[in-house]
Amino acid sequence: MKKMLSIGAVVALVAVAVGIFISVKGAQSSENVQLKLAHNQAANSEIADTIAYLIDVVAEDPTMNMEVQIYASGVLGTEKEIIEMVQAGVLDIAKVSSNSVGQFENRYSIFALPYLFTGQEHYYEAMAKSEEVQKLFESNRDRGYITIGYYANGSRNFYLKENKPVTDPSVLAGLKIRAMPSSTSMSMIEHMGGSPVPMPASETYTTMQQGVIDGAENTELALTVDGHAELAKSYTYTEHQYSPDVYLISTKTWDRLSAAQQAYLKAAFVKINNNFTNMYNRMMEEAIVQAQQMGTTIYRDIDKTAF
Repeated sequence: MKKMLSIGAVVALVAVAVGIFISVKGAQSSENVQLKLAHNQAANSEIADTIAYLIDVVAEDPTMNMEVQIYASGVLGTEKEIIEMVQAGVLDIAKVSSNSVGQFENRYSIFALPYLFTGQEHYYEAMAKSEEVQKLFESNRDRGYITIGYYANGSRNFYLKENKPVTDPSVLAGLKIRAMPSSTSMSMIEHMGGSPVPMPASETYTTMQQGVIDGAENTELALTVDGHAELAKSYTYTEHQYSPDVYLISTKTWDRLSAAQQAYLKAAFVKINNNFTNMYNRMMEEAIVQAQQMGTTIYRDIDKTAF
């Protein structure tokens, strides 16, 4: 009987101890904010590394009690799907194309307009200093997210399986061109002479390889990071579009951060974007050199007035 009581007492003590451990652990974890971020850039690429830099930046001030966990290579789904996850509060942050956001909020489609910016410097200046851009970024609370930062990638240009420069709309006539799933982007390609075929970026290589499409339009990194230089015979600097990628944060996540954490996180995104833009031109030139070595002909300094 005493033995049974002793065992019962030990079990009770263990139960109490476990309960205390769980409650303490819960209290500690509630102080530490773990942010999950997803994107569709290839893991271990230089671009993915610039995004992963956020982990180090956020950790610089441990008093902010924030950690970042990153899911790369589209492992959580397409850009449309991870935007929906952010809206639902299932995912904290998504790095997506502004054109993908345009499927949810038409005002973001402004970035898909061709020749909206006169060049890279105008683009960088507007993104950093425009009050209207900042208003746009903060305008979607009712949709379950706000834009907390952006990723100022460069110009989008046309590349084809055929070796010829895209100098005017007649060159694209009759050609099937991969388009971002955005009505504005598809309309742009139509007006520039091509036939748009909307699809996720991850499907571009296979469809170009199979002859479903004749080309696409993207930054230089698509040639190397996504391997499209293996199929593209020409890349023409039409510089028709500067469309940033943006970081969407769930309003459910944002609202549970303190004011200090919100300011700190915003500053962290500014820092990683500055880091990226400082590296960008070197990365693009390296991508072009690599693409040329793989057999892609590069056409620069074309007359864009035909567009």
